[in-house]
Amino acid sequence: MPFATSTIVTSARDDLPDPPSANPFPLWLGLLIPVAILVYWVGYQRIQRSMSGSRLEPRGRRYDGGDDNFDADFNAIVQRAERRDVVTPIAEARAVPVMIRGTLTSSDGNLGGKPGRECVWRNRAHGRRDTAVAAELVSVADASGRAVIERLDRARVIAPSEQIAGKRESCSLYLGDEIEIIGKFNPEQIGEHANPAQLVYGTLGAAGPIQVRLLSRPEDQTPEDQSKSHSNAQASNQESS
Repeated sequence: MPFATSTIVTSARDDLPDPPSANPFPLWLGLLIPVAILVYWVGYQRIQRSMSGSRLEPRGRRYDGGDDNFDADFNAIVQRAERRDVVTPIAEARAVPVMIRGTLTSSDGNLGGKPGRECVWRNRAHGRRDTAVAAELVSVADASGRAVIERLDRARVIAPSEQIAGKRESCSLYLGDEIEIIGKFNPEQIGEHANPAQLVYGTLGAAGPIQVRLLSRPEDQTPEDQSKSHSNAQASNQESS
């Protein structure tokens, strides 16, 4: 007996492809990726510019929070002292802000130079205070007595620029220079001497900031000036030959 055959009927829906599955990454997430790349690139460029600028900044010790300016109170003291122009003899100085004028006579160390005219402070021209180098203790004397300058490397120094041995311009202070100091005096008589003018009557710089201004410099050349003159002479000889 022949087997009965039956016709299998399929619906049209069975021939349709399966619906696509849901995308695990939303469309808005794909839009955020290029935005994030752009933000990263802009930030990276700013960091590079900042680092390039910092390389041009003078290197040295940072203090007072890295600020190169004195506070308003000290600036007012300096302005008042310069306006009054009253010079206090070292032997008569008290524990108050004073203006002293004297000559740099000695130091506990130096930056080199001819005996008696050694350099005791130096900084690049227009450099920050914290890039300066100086002797730790420098003696200043007037007709009445002596005082010791401490923390000279932190002082505000006003001096003309000079070019040393063909290098970049710098500012310097040498033994033998006549200077003006404005700052708080700390009375402290040190040692004994038959001549009162040889006594040390106190310090400047330890009790607060100081400003040092170069008033005059002996006419004899410093070692750096001699080196510069020697270089100029050699250049002139080469041109003439």
